[in-house]
Amino acid sequence: MYKVIVADDEPTIRQGLLKIVDWEALGFHVVGDVSNGIKTVALHQELSPELIVIDIRMPRMDGLQAIREIRKTDGDCQFLILSGYADFAYAKQAIEMNVSGYVLKPIDQEELTQELLRIRAKLDQQSGRAKWSEFHADALREELILKLITAESADAPELESELAPLTSFAGTTKQILLVEAEDFTQAGPGYLESVKLRWLEAAEMEGLGYGFLTGPYTGFLLKEDLNRQGVKSKWTRLLHDACEPGQGFTAAAGPIVYDLGDIRRSYEGALGLLKDRFLLDEGRIHMETERVMNHGVAETKGHAPPDLEALATKLFFMLDLGRCEGVAETLREAGGALAAYDSTEIAIKTGIAQVLSVALSKLAAAHSSINIQDYAPLLAELYQHTHYDKLMNAAHTQLAELAERLGKDGSQPVVKQVMDFIQRHYHENLKLEAMAEMYNYNKGYLGRMFKQHTGESFHTYLDKVRIQQAIRFLREGYKVYEVSERVGYPNVDYFHSKFKKYVGASPSSIKGAPPKVKTVSLET
Repeated sequence: MYKVIVADDEPTIRQGLLKIVDWEALGFHVVGDVSNGIKTVALHQELSPELIVIDIRMPRMDGLQAIREIRKTDGDCQFLILSGYADFAYAKQAIEMNVSGYVLKPIDQEELTQELLRIRAKLDQQSGRAKWSEFHADALREELILKLITAESADAPELESELAPLTSFAGTTKQILLVEAEDFTQAGPGYLESVKLRWLEAAEMEGLGYGFLTGPYTGFLLKEDLNRQGVKSKWTRLLHDACEPGQGFTAAAGPIVYDLGDIRRSYEGALGLLKDRFLLDEGRIHMETERVMNHGVAETKGHAPPDLEALATKLFFMLDLGRCEGVAETLREAGGALAAYDSTEIAIKTGIAQVLSVALSKLAAAHSSINIQDYAPLLAELYQHTHYDKLMNAAHTQLAELAERLGKDGSQPVVKQVMDFIQRHYHENLKLEAMAEMYNYNKGYLGRMFKQHTGESFHTYLDKVRIQQAIRFLREGYKVYEVSERVGYPNVDYFHSKFKKYVGASPSSIKGAPPKVKTVSLET
């Protein structure tokens, strides 16, 4: 709708014009009616109408004077003159002031309608040219930005001089933001393209930046850098609002630069961050100054390969003990070790899946109530996640539930829990240091507590449990080397020495009823 002001000193004519013309049907909306030229000029300054229907003969300031005054600041407003005088002198002056039409009083409704339709067509044509001009500027600006972010340094000054008139910034800083839309739930064909367009339209509407498309990314040359107060939160909200529920995005911003010719450096910084997009959190804007990843994932490369077997065993122990906090910490440790060695998405996913698979297999072997097949969907799901934090959250959620179920005896004193753990895992490579870490205790403190409660050191207690189990296996007919392996002594000679120390005889001498152990009972 085009805005219209009606100006005539006769109230009956003004009211009649408002009633006899279907302004809305003709594409116009009357925003005011006034009685003289002075009020016409004032209302024009306030409302900026596209058309003024104005009488020539009015008190204080006539119509021609009002038009002349308005033309000093507005060359586009259309004027339709009303007059009861068929005077060529008035028409000549009106033509000189570029009015759109001249209608004689008494007003013929059909003639007035035809004049309004002609003016409407002229306004539509002007509006189309303005839109085309604006579109041309937008297209040219996007083309220049795309050229500048890939240009050689020698070509940058010329491109910068062409781009500068098409941009404006809140300060001296410039920065590139790159965003990748993600479709987590397969929203349907066209979703990714539609969300890109919504981002571009929203950024233009809110005046936050100049958009461009490059590969899978929607890019923005920001009018204000993200370090300014409130700017980052505005962009985060804008990106979230354009996404459908359940969908997301990954976003990264390059370093701040001060010349348009340097925006390639900002673009490359953002692109560098997105190469490690798996390690970036979904749904937030990452800055190049935040290059150290979260979740304990180090950026340094060149570390030794992680000991996945040891990590799996530790996770198994934490699950078996029902230590939810320990499960979370072990997962973080595993993720950090894997990323420090090889931060690629497939390497981290494969490593985490291996740690979980080994730990769950050990747990299923130790607990008849646990079926490893129940966790096959979890292991398969790990490969579907597109972000590290989502993968780890999924793993932690299920494993924490499992640990909570197995940790029903967690209210028992720590020493009692350690004793029970030794009874179940005597065949493992158990160490006091590892037990202390699992319970978040100092090694020396836990050792003293254990000895005060049992009368034995941790290692002595472990040896006794192993020897008791060895006697049972020997009575069942297992060979000495088999028993040695089964109770946690890979070296048979070492097993012989331990057995003789506690039993007073060699393992091969065990026949019939088991001999008495020389040391005190393990009962507490």
